[in-house]
Formats: sequence, structure tokens, C-alpha cells
Amino acid sequence: MARRKPKQAEEPKPDLMRWLLTYADMITLLMVFFIILYSIATVNPTKFEALQQAFSSIFNGGNFTIFDTRAAGGAGVLQGSTTGQPVQANRGGRNQGTGGQSLLRLQAQSSLQNLVKAGKVKVIPTENGFAISLVTDLFFDSASAQLKPDAMPALQEVSDFVGQISNYVVIEGHTDNVPPDPVHWPGGNWQLAGERSIAVLETLQDYGVPSERLSASTYGDTRPVQSNDTPEGRSYNRRVDIVIVEKQ
Repeated sequence: MARRKPKQAEEPKPDLMRWLLTYADMITLLMVFFIILYSIATVNPTKFEALQQAFSSIFNGGNFTIFDTRAAGGAGVLQGSTTGQPVQANRGGRNQGTGGQSLLRLQAQSSLQNLVKAGKVKVIPTENGFAISLVTDLFFDSASAQLKPDAMPALQEVSDFVGQISNYVVIEGHTDNVPPDPVHWPGGNWQLAGERSIAVLETLQDYGVPSERLSASTYGDTRPVQSNDTPEGRSYNRRVDIVIVEKQ
């Protein structure tokens, strides 16, 4: 009887679909790559810098919150409530942020960025802190200490920020060197600058800033920041500075 030949084991068929795994991996990596490119291309440098400062303070044991109570419906760099969240006060020293700026000054720039962009206020350094400088031509009529009605929303935003810190605040009045009408202003530019600073102080107080942290002073035309020889220079010198005291 003839012996049967043993069956040979069938060779496994090659998996013709393995290329799909490599293809899927490549597509995934490309998608992630383009997402990263898009995020880098659309980053907001100001918010990225502020966010960097926030996380730096948090991881170092601080309590730093960046907020914007009115811009874009109340959303800041770190999402908070529409009324803003507590701001960290900075007294007795300047906790440095980027470029030598204090963290509190960075917070002010973030909170008031809409007013800064509109040219209504400036956030500038001072000897003992920083100032939220009001362009008085937008807040007062010429030779007047009566605040314009359309200046109130801007002062409300400033009050929202100032009211959430514990620093002392000094409102400084400044004018150009043109003497006002002596009949209405017998005290000259000293009186005009002083009454403007008091008008701003009373408005901040009405909007909830504690009165014990507020004071007003007048410098008249003695501290110009530009030359009074030109109309543009005089417009810079007409200002009310809301000084946030960080060093005493």
C-alpha cells in the first residue's frame, strides 16, 4: 500500500493592510504638527506674557490672578467671574515681572487694556509704584473741573481695578502752563489741578473704592512731562495721575 505524503503546513498569508497603521500614524502626527503651527501663529503676546507670569507666581507659592472685568464680556487671561477676581496687592517692595515691571502693574495693563488701546489712559511707572494716567482732555472740558458724562464708564473700569487691591492711592492733578480765567480760578493752575484730582477721587469713592485708601494732591504746572511750547506738549501735561503706591 502506498504511503500517504504528510500535509505541508500552509505558509501564512502576508497582511496586506499593515500599511494602514503607518499611514494613520503619519496622518495623526501631521495633524498635531499643524495644530502646533496654528497655535504659535495666533498667540497673543500680551496674554501669553501675562499667563506666563500667572503660572510662575502660582508655582512659586503666590496667589496671582489676571482678570479683565469688562473687556470681552468679563473674560480675562485666566477665566474668572464677570465681576473680576481679587487682585494681589503689592506693598513694601516690587515683585518683578517681565522687563522690570511689577506684577501689579502687569495686572493693571491687562485689566485696563481696552482703555489703553483707546488712548484714554496710560499705565506708566513712578518713583514709588505706577500711575494710571488719565488724558484730561477726554475727561474734562477746557478750564473745567466737572467730569464729562461720557468719562464715567472709563472711571468705572479704573475703579473696578483699584477697588480690588489694598494699596494706597494718590490722585495727582497736573495742568499745562496756560493760566485759567482768574475770575473762576483765583488760585490759578494749582486750584484747577486740585479740584480735578478731587473730582476723580470722589468718583472713585462713589464707585466703591474705600476712602481711607484715597488722597488727592495738586502740582499745577510744576511737573510737565513734555514741553509747554507746543499744543501737543501741553495736551500731555494736562493729566490726572491715579498713583498706585507700591513702595513707602
